[in-house]
This record gives sequence, structure tokens and C-alpha cells, in this order.
Amino acid sequence: MRTKSPAGLELPRILPGNPAWIQRAVYLSEVLSLTAAAARVRPSEYPLPALTLETAGTVIGEIAAGLTTTAEDTEPPAVLYVLPAWALKALQDVLAALHAAAGGGNGEEMSGLPSTLALLGESLDYPRGRTPSEMAADLEPVVAVLALDGPAVRAAVTDLALNRWQAGTETALTQVYAQWVHLGVPL
Repeated sequence: MRTKSPAGLELPRILPGNPAWIQRAVYLSEVLSLTAAAARVRPSEYPLPALTLETAGTVIGEIAAGLTTTAEDTEPPAVLYVLPAWALKALQDVLAALHAAAGGGNGEEMSGLPSTLALLGESLDYPRGRTPSEMAADLEPVVAVLALDGPAVRAAVTDLALNRWQAGTETALTQVYAQWVHLGVPL
């Protein structure tokens, strides 16, 4: 009997080396970590489990801190990053909760709104004045870059991970850069 390797649950990604694409969301690392601590004490008051909140906050913090080491010979700079699939899911869940809070809604959706606002840091008073829609807008580019996948991404990641430069490497990187620009990510 063969078991699936845990490595199959990892998503190799290539990220922009310029930290500008994630800087607007760095504060969410602290907000989500503090909210996760509160969700452990009062889990019924939060729309997401504490582990989901903590995972999303940790990933944002780790990526922002890791942007100091960029892959050589790439212009603009690029960073290789291995993202567990469950971490991407946590970020997507947090983004969905932010959008739900920003949308307001009625009926069932409104009953979860106070908990979602607590998730967003409103009750933590950090950062001042950020609305759910602003927080969602800050997180969207991060999730978009991390969710970016396709043949160009895979080819660029493989070549950079193996530290090889082939004829198709520059083409793959150019396609990845074009996708980043399309997402509005600063290079």
C-alpha cells in the first residue's frame, strides 16, 4: 500500500522580491494573531477557528520577513516560497470573512457580523480606522499572488529551485511578471 507524501500538499510559489506587494497587509499578521488568541477563549464568537486565523497571520508575517532573500539573476527580483495548501486555504477563508463583513448583508449574514468585526481587529483597535473592505483590499493581492499557478509559475519555480537557467526560464519568468502586473502587484 502506498501513502501519499506530505510534500504533495505543498505549493511551490514564486513571489515578487519587492516587498511593496505585501507591505499593506503586514499589519494583518498581528491583528490575526491577536484575534486567534481571543478566538481560543471565546470560539463561538468568531466566524473562523483560531487555528485558521493564526495560520493566516503567520504566513503573512513569514513572507514579509523572508523577502530579504531574493533569487539571484532575476530582474525584477523573485523569491521562492513553499506554501502548504492548508495555509493558502486559511488565507482564502480569512479573505472571504473580510468580504462577508464588508458586504454587510442581512438575516443570517448579519448575525455573524459582530464576530467578523472582532476578527478584523475592530475590537482590538488596531489599526485605527481600517474597515472590513479596506482590510480585504489589503489582503487580496497577497492571496492572488499566492494562489497564482500555471505552467509558467511551475517552470520558473523548478528552474530557480534547481538553480538552472535554461532557454525557457526567462520566458516563464516574463509570463509570471506579466501575471503579477495584471494583478496590480508592484514589481
